[in-house]
Amino acid sequence: MEKCIFCEIADRRIPSNIIYEDEDFIGFLDVNPLNAGHTIVVPKAHIRWTYDVERFGDYWEVAKAIALAAIEALEAKFVNFITAGLGVPHAHIHVVPRFENDGHSELPVFGNVKKIPKEEMIQIAEKLKAAIAKNPPKKAVAAMAEKAEEIKEVKEKAPAEKRSKEDIEYIRREIESG
Repeated sequence: MEKCIFCEIADRRIPSNIIYEDEDFIGFLDVNPLNAGHTIVVPKAHIRWTYDVERFGDYWEVAKAIALAAIEALEAKFVNFITAGLGVPHAHIHVVPRFENDGHSELPVFGNVKKIPKEEMIQIAEKLKAAIAKNPPKKAVAAMAEKAEEIKEVKEKAPAEKRSKEDIEYIRREIESG
């Protein structure tokens, strides 16, 4: 196998701003960020495609915890998840925080890289780490499930009313974004 930059980062042979790490996964700030807090989440084992990750659900829970941390710590409006995979032949999820007037359309434009000074990248990493420490992956997912259950109970107690497709979509997005 050729050298894999993500394996090198996971093995600490290349320095990076790591914001999350557990036994199987690692999340680090992208060195060419599309926005502040743009994180790449990879399995530590060299796995080619995201869909081949054995603990697929756990992998996405990590990405979700990072997204929720970006919303809390960086005040992102929402987050895009991108799993492309041709640039680096190692499974990876881009977690891209989105901000008002960030220079992107509905999906981030990969050529629209932000120049963020090293000191600021370190501060962003520290903010994200602190937010993730308060709400690690399993806890973040459990909190979302609890919130969804609360919303379900409220809906069941409320008088039945017809909701438009737009209302249903809005409620779904609110539940998912926390």
